[in-house]
Amino acid sequence: MADPYSVNLDLCSLKEGVSSPQSPRHRMSIETGLIRTTYGQMAERKWSDLPSDLLSPIADRLGLIELLSFRGVCKDWKSASATASAEIESLPDHEPWFLVYGSNSECTLLSNSGKKYTINIPELNGATCLASNKGWLLMFQEGSMFFFCPFSHAKIDLPRFPHSQVTDHVAAFSSPPTSQDCLVAVINRSSETTLELNMLCHGAKVWTNHKGYLPRDAIKTIKGATYHDEEFYFFDNSENLVTFSIDKSWNFFVIIPRPKDKFPGINDLPIGRRMRHFIHMNMKNELGLPENVSISTCGTLVHDRIDKLVLNERIEAAEDSISYQLKGVWIQPRFFQVSPNQSW
Repeated sequence: MADPYSVNLDLCSLKEGVSSPQSPRHRMSIETGLIRTTYGQMAERKWSDLPSDLLSPIADRLGLIELLSFRGVCKDWKSASATASAEIESLPDHEPWFLVYGSNSECTLLSNSGKKYTINIPELNGATCLASNKGWLLMFQEGSMFFFCPFSHAKIDLPRFPHSQVTDHVAAFSSPPTSQDCLVAVINRSSETTLELNMLCHGAKVWTNHKGYLPRDAIKTIKGATYHDEEFYFFDNSENLVTFSIDKSWNFFVIIPRPKDKFPGINDLPIGRRMRHFIHMNMKNELGLPENVSISTCGTLVHDRIDKLVLNERIEAAEDSISYQLKGVWIQPRFFQVSPNQSW
């Protein structure tokens, strides 16, 4: 059965040249499925006949687009790539990719090298991404919340979320949803002076609710969230930070850009921020989006010299234009598979 995705790209040309330092009679080259002996004889051999112990290491070294093409060759190649995850695309020096969705099931994927692909992902139609981390997305759709890998269509449903709609909600999760220690936290402002945080531990059937009462001007609109060292970090679009620890304590901070020697005794922030990253990267132009498009983006954690959180953004359409709304998410291009009966 074919993978449930559609990618508008040319299949990668898989051509492997093999040579041996042995005597000439043992040397051979493989070209387009033919084995040429040193005596000029041609022995036809199908690529699908390659043994799985050779195919699997090849698949493990492929990037996302090459892996998707590899899996589409035949059933044996698909089976041989069962554990491949395109991990090479998420090395520390690799920037995230950007996925545009929201108008229908047809999505646009922009790689960090500037290549664009069109992918059919019906699960994203009508959904909103609340968090992105290590290739997994936390999605909300019609009252349901689930983890989703858009390139494999792997999905893990979560217990019913307490809210039937999301507006200013921002989320983070501590580790991949297949990990036994995964924690999910979704925060929103329930009033001018109150933050509401709903948290879910791996395997739990019910969300736990926690209230945080804000000091005056403690935080503005929350624009990003991440997890570090047993604490969730929530950043606003200014210089304010709220943390919530797993022992259920709240803390409020002001982020001070400073030379170290002028403010001794103040802790360094373990996580940096990328603010207005979509705008700075000129992404509307890179994606070829017209001026009448508004787009809301969901950030992700980027591994730089220190970890940096790409904050969420809202980019409005040009004035005096009839606009339409799209959504986008920064994502590490990974390929994960889970069992069809995988449960939270």
